[in-house]
Amino acid sequence: MKNFLKKEYNKFKNKSWFGKITDLLFIVLVILLIIPGSRKELMTYGSKLRMYLTSVEAKEQTQELKGTNTMVLQDSEGNRYTLDDFLDKPVFINYWASWCPPCRAEMPTIEKLYKQHGSNVNFLIVSNQPFSKQNEYLDKEGYDFPHYRLLSKPEGSFSYSVLPTSMVIAQNNNIILRKEGAVNWQSKKVKKIFNNL
Repeated sequence: MKNFLKKEYNKFKNKSWFGKITDLLFIVLVILLIIPGSRKELMTYGSKLRMYLTSVEAKEQTQELKGTNTMVLQDSEGNRYTLDDFLDKPVFINYWASWCPPCRAEMPTIEKLYKQHGSNVNFLIVSNQPFSKQNEYLDKEGYDFPHYRLLSKPEGSFSYSVLPTSMVIAQNNNIILRKEGAVNWQSKKVKKIFNNL
């Protein structure tokens, strides 16, 4: 074991400065991933990076709504709703959880989107988590978009298996955008979609 460590140290010593720095950064990254407290933050930043590198397609495939009554929501005051209650305007739905790094990564762009379009689009930020968990995270971050607790298992067009999953429903009740994973909701393509709702 002693010879192995000595051999590895000599390899490290003979590397260029760039090689030494990348090795040290790799070691720090591994250590940060092992520590539970920093793992979530590191994964959130990684999701943000990925989010900004991927984009929404210019022309998304539209889909008719199926199963609108299977989505039962509750607000923080205990009122119950189905999706039909929100179809008077275009609708933005986002399934999320406070423990989900990609969900946390896209939240700042959802907040900005809500501030820009909240008066002409119904925003449904939906989680299975109790309101105490949702509010703890949302209050800490200063988000004020409306959020709901999911009381049923959505079916049809609204089923999901990945967090986050988001969709946009146009005024004609067609889903014009559906995305799984973190999305930059401030991209030019998204802004164009929302400006045309």
